[in-house]
Amino acid sequence: MIKKIGVLGLGRMGGTAARLLLADGHEVFAVDRPSTRWLLDAGGNLVGNPRTLGEVADLIILLLAREEDVETAIFGADGLAEGGQKGMIVADMGTFGVALKERIYEALTLSGAFVLDAPISGTPDAMETKRAVIMLSGDESACELIRPVLEVLAPKCNYVGPFGHGIKLKFVLNAMVTNHVLVTAEALNIGIASGLEPQQIIDAVTSSVATSTQFELRAPVMAARKWQPAPAPASLVEKDTRYIVEHAEALGVAAPVAVLTRDYYAKVAEMGLLEGELSIIYEALQTDNRRVD
Repeated sequence: MIKKIGVLGLGRMGGTAARLLLADGHEVFAVDRPSTRWLLDAGGNLVGNPRTLGEVADLIILLLAREEDVETAIFGADGLAEGGQKGMIVADMGTFGVALKERIYEALTLSGAFVLDAPISGTPDAMETKRAVIMLSGDESACELIRPVLEVLAPKCNYVGPFGHGIKLKFVLNAMVTNHVLVTAEALNIGIASGLEPQQIIDAVTSSVATSTQFELRAPVMAARKWQPAPAPASLVEKDTRYIVEHAEALGVAAPVAVLTRDYYAKVAEMGLLEGELSIIYEALQTDNRRVD
């Protein structure tokens, strides 16, 4: 039975996960940092380092945001790879390249842990409104054991196969989302440059077979250039677009739209706009507009 849950990485996603688990009555632990002291007031517990977290928790949820965070928290001094209970389950819910996922798997499996690849698709808001999706992959018995816990974060929590299938499926989903956002920006940009009213474009597309979920969600945001508030900031997907292209290149498959999407989100980063709603790729696209006199 899962009694004690450690959350490693209390950023946007991890912090939301911890709050939801606490609200559901779970005992939650995290590593003591200046940025994590709020967990004590929320009813959680803090420990000194990731190694100690592995010694007290039955389940560790990894929601680390950056590769350098993984290097420190997993492989560094007093990292999770240095200790942990035998039989502990580690659910890696982050989005990273396949090679890094496999390094985490190999290092933690040596200590006797069951390591699962369980990326979450969705924003903190999607978690709170029960619209997020988790793709469980790895040891099927371990996945079933932690399913009731993860369903607190995402009711759609399906087993998708052996370790690594989760992140590969997330790459497919996120390629579809981010590529559709770029196509939405392109279509709106062409229409407005043609002299059409933004709402005219939106009305015409949404009532036709050309529409998509991303168009319906993000075309109004782009038309209004309303980049805040940003429940889904561009920073959440910018690194994903890089991993998607890297994965496609490693497979030797063509991904021309994903390459363009990656490049335009890289431009968003160069413009210092990553904290805007991910529709802000529209601003990066507009920088390439050329007026013909």
